[in-house]
Amino acid sequence: MNEIFAKYGTVIMIAIWIAIIYFFMVMPNKKKQKKQKAMMDALKDGDEIVTIGGIKGTIARVDESFVVIKIDKGTHMTIRKSAVAVVLD
Repeated sequence: MNEIFAKYGTVIMIAIWIAIIYFFMVMPNKKKQKKQKAMMDALKDGDEIVTIGGIKGTIARVDESFVVIKIDKGTHMTIRKSAVAVVLD
């Protein structure tokens, strides 16, 4: 056993570090991306949102990759779906 570790110890340690990095950095990031995509796919007219720039508005129209939000009376703004940070309840 000691001979095996002496021969392949460096390779084993590199594999362990790769596994640690994967489980603590890559997997949580993938979960976050899935949650963000689900939120963007669920956007509908009438939802109140806040953009990543801090602009609050109500969705007036949802297109394939863009959203038109109503900010104030007569003021509309077109943004990308990916710019939506939060959907307010």
